[in-house]
Amino acid sequence: MKTKHIIPLFLLIGLVLSCGSTKSTINPDDKLIGDWSLVAEATPQGDVPITMTIAKDEAGNFIGALTSMMGDYTMSNLVLEHGKLSCEFDVQGILFEFQGVFIEDEFKGQTIGPAESYVTNGKRKG
Repeated sequence: MKTKHIIPLFLLIGLVLSCGSTKSTINPDDKLIGDWSLVAEATPQGDVPITMTIAKDEAGNFIGALTSMMGDYTMSNLVLEHGKLSCEFDVQGILFEFQGVFIEDEFKGQTIGPAESYVTNGKRKG
C-alpha cells in the first residue's frame, strides 16, 4: 500500500520542480541588431555614406561590419552596452576608433582617426 502513495508523491515533486522559470534574460541591446545607414561628415573624401551591420555570433557576442565606398571593414573590439557602441577598424594599417550612442532608431557618433575625427550619424535602415 505504501508503494501506491510513493509513486504519486515522486510525480508531484517532479512536476513542482519542473515548473521553475525557464525564461532566458533578454539583452535590450539585441534590438539594435540589423543594418544602419550612416554618414561620416566632412572627411577628406567628402560626406561618406556607410552601412553599419550589427549581428551576434554563435557565442552570443555582438559583431559588426562597416561598408562604404572606401571598402569593407570588420569592427574589432566591439562593445555594445546600454545603447553605447565602441569599436576599432583598420584601414590600410591605420587604426580608427568608432563610437556612438543609439537613441531609438537613430545613431549619433564619431569616427576618430589619427589626426581628425568625423561626425558619424544615421538611422536604422528600412
